[in-house]
Amino acid sequence: MKQKQNKIKLVDITFGQFTLWTSTDNTVFQAPLSGAMGGVYTTGFAGCVCILASSGGISSQSLAIGVYTDVNTCPICGLPPPTATATSTTALRSASTPGASSTPAASTRNAGVLMWTFDPGSELRGRIATGSDGSIFFITRDGVLHGLNSAGKEVMHREAAGSSPAVLPDGTVVAMSSAKTLAAIGSDGSRQWNLEIGDSAGPLAATDRAIYSPVGADLVSVSTGGSLNWRVNVGAVTSAAVTPDGVVVGTSRGSVIALASDGGVVWTFQPDGGFSGAVAYADDVVYAGSAGGGVYAIDLRTGNPVWHVNSAHRVTAGPVVAPSGAIFAGGDTTYGVTADGQLQWKNSSLKPGGAGLTALGYDGVFDAATGDVGAVLTGDGSYVWTARSFGTISTAASSASGVLYVGTSTGRIFAVR
Repeated sequence: MKQKQNKIKLVDITFGQFTLWTSTDNTVFQAPLSGAMGGVYTTGFAGCVCILASSGGISSQSLAIGVYTDVNTCPICGLPPPTATATSTTALRSASTPGASSTPAASTRNAGVLMWTFDPGSELRGRIATGSDGSIFFITRDGVLHGLNSAGKEVMHREAAGSSPAVLPDGTVVAMSSAKTLAAIGSDGSRQWNLEIGDSAGPLAATDRAIYSPVGADLVSVSTGGSLNWRVNVGAVTSAAVTPDGVVVGTSRGSVIALASDGGVVWTFQPDGGFSGAVAYADDVVYAGSAGGGVYAIDLRTGNPVWHVNSAHRVTAGPVVAPSGAIFAGGDTTYGVTADGQLQWKNSSLKPGGAGLTALGYDGVFDAATGDVGAVLTGDGSYVWTARSFGTISTAASSASGVLYVGTSTGRIFAVR
């Protein structure tokens, strides 16, 4: 439905080729093969009752058709907020969208709306790095570093080595320019500096002070100006998380190691069975997965365990921490843990796949599950949306603006809000 001046036009979008299929049934992972079988097909915009439908087949929580009056114009039709009473959802149900329900307006949570897609023409090599302005950067198997702005337009395309870049707070992109050389590229595309560090897949973590890259059995710290800070032998690093005064890493030797900004080892912790999965940091606590099963919370200052939540199998995905403090991890199943170490829920139907778990910018997580299922859950284990339309998921990342970026085995990237 679109309101234009004093006329209201009802359009049946339930069979439109660009319609986003959604469902209020959390057991449904895929849209029906044909027909309009329930669900809601709407996205509301402040200031109007225009509907923007989207493709992608994402199964989402239902969204309301509503009139909002907190902006001056509608981003679709450009008209000021309507003064007439909006047509009710009940009327729309009979006129245009069978099965739609009158539900509250969408919150700031990721609602499962496809914003855009991008096909680089080659598979992704590694992780997607996100910038503070909504831009993303990634490297494809044909040796190209791609940069996209928040609208999905390519703004960087240049040769690169390694598997993953990093983005500094000022927008500088850091990646391997050759097998042994780390390079920094400014937001204008200019090369800022080069530094030979040795064979590396590229940076695992970065701050406004340092860039951390694994080089064989060493961890290398490079200043944001391009000089070598230090090189420490810790074993092959598989996961890293920055802390206020350094970095914490998980290694192939099975240890979790905290290093200060000067490269000094602060402490070493060995989880039961050895480290597995990932390391994460929040509020002076380090979280680490265990090959022996479960998640450890470790005091950043002392290296002593604060608590341990056991699981039947080794952790292969996470832990990751949402801004709310909710902790998510997975192996044979997906687990939700509270900040004080209480197992809140587990979901055996969503076993994380190779792309694992991605914390979202609220109380939520994206689970790239086996069977080509992608699902967003909240801290209490509730579904927000689920989808099978991505295909095989190879990596995922989230931005502070609430956008989820999903990379697939074909190289295609989906931006979902």
